[in-house]
Amino acid sequence: MYYYAYPYFYSPYPTYPPQGNNTAFVNYVPTFVNEAAMSTNTGGTKRSFPPVNIQKLDESVRKFQLLMKQADLLVDKLAGDPEFSKQLMTLAQESNEEKVNELIVSTGINIKVKTTFTPTGIHIMLDNKVFNGDCCDLVIALRW
Repeated sequence: MYYYAYPYFYSPYPTYPPQGNNTAFVNYVPTFVNEAAMSTNTGGTKRSFPPVNIQKLDESVRKFQLLMKQADLLVDKLAGDPEFSKQLMTLAQESNEEKVNELIVSTGINIKVKTTFTPTGIHIMLDNKVFNGDCCDLVIALRW
């Protein structure tokens, strides 16, 4: 038996599973956390935050609701009109991005549309940004 200068005794023969010849000895050393030393604030007081302003969030949510309505127009058309879906896939296979965008806009969408397509699917980005960094865009990713 080894002498540990640590006040806690740990048995090298665990009584919990697994019990067998391959049981490895684990030297467990408890860790004590000094929460006061780890705290980023000084004096142990709670940090104060400025009051929240939800104006920007509210604007973003309202603009995103408009995007969702526009996306709903497109998804409803794709779900309800198999001929439309067939025409969309045919134009995408021909790599005719301009006609694909025109077809998507023909569903009643009145915001900017950008599409990218591959042999396995299409990504349709609906964008109602007025300028860069503004809110919002929505990407519809569909497989075919």
